[in-house]
Amino acid sequence: MIKNTLSVLIFIFSITFLYFVGNIYFSENQESKVKKNRDTIAKKIQNNINNLQILANDTDNVIEFNSGYGKESKKKERNFWKLFKKKTND
Repeated sequence: MIKNTLSVLIFIFSITFLYFVGNIYFSENQESKVKKNRDTIAKKIQNNINNLQILANDTDNVIEFNSGYGKESKKKERNFWKLFKKKTND
C-alpha cells in the first residue's frame, strides 16, 4: 500500500515539475530574454570585429621551394623477399 502511494506521489511530482519547467521555458518572457541576449551578443561581436587591427603582410619571399630532386638519396635498398631466397654458396 505504501509502495503504491509513494509511486503515485513521485509520478505526480514529476508531472508537475515537467509542467512548470515547460511553462517557464516556452513563455513569452523567456523568448524576449533570449532575443535580447542574442542581440547584445551580436552587437558585441560586430563591435569587436570593427576594432580589429589590420596587420601588414611581412611574409614575402619567406618560403623557398625545395623539390628534393637535386640531392641523391642515400637509402639502403631493402627487399623483404630477398630474405627468403636460398644462398647458392652454402
